[in-house]
Amino acid sequence: MQLPIILGLVALILAVAALVVVLEDRRAAKRAALQRKARLARLGEVDPLAPSRLHADR
Repeated sequence: MQLPIILGLVALILAVAALVVVLEDRRAAKRAALQRKARLARLGEVDPLAPSRLHADR
């Protein structure tokens, strides 16, 4: 009877740990993108990874 409870707790801990890793990875990627954007803005250049924001004059 105790084995399923222990296995369930271990599975829950692993799931929470995986969720924390995914959320931290997304947060780090967003922070890196903002830093890249700020660095390029200081240089007066356009972000080459964001072509959707570039519009041709008509």
